[in-house]
Amino acid sequence: MNISTKYNPTATEDKWYSYWMEKNFFHSEPDEREPYTIVIPPPNVTGVLHMGHMLNNTIQDVLIRRARMQGKNACWVPGTDHASIATEAKVVAMLKERGISKKDLSREEFLKYAWEWKEKYGGIILDQLKKLGASCDWERTRFTMEEDLSEAVIDTFIHLYK
Repeated sequence: MNISTKYNPTATEDKWYSYWMEKNFFHSEPDEREPYTIVIPPPNVTGVLHMGHMLNNTIQDVLIRRARMQGKNACWVPGTDHASIATEAKVVAMLKERGISKKDLSREEFLKYAWEWKEKYGGIILDQLKKLGASCDWERTRFTMEEDLSEAVIDTFIHLYK
């Protein structure tokens, strides 16, 4: 057997991450074990990972892997935030390129374009986290514009206002 004298991350990391995903190692279901859950403070769908995200997610990954090693039912929930003002700017720019003015659209029509934009660009950060080996339960990925989450945000803002 010939072992390389230099580390080749492409050959190693993609192989092992694919194996972990195939075996569903990061998925969690409620059971009798002590639960341990982390929800990623969702990064915006408008960009890419930066050093702050990296530090935050590295710490979370270390904590969730430690909890797994301790036998806890560990679940790391990934997600993204719609970052309404920043995302709106991106969607408005996309509409402008298509010759469409936001003021000519109803809220529902605008939201369709926002979802289109999210589907095209919203997974970039999550794909970057996967490439870095993040051990999230990817089956639980959430987005803050999902109807039930959006309602919860509105309810919370109303509660906090009162």
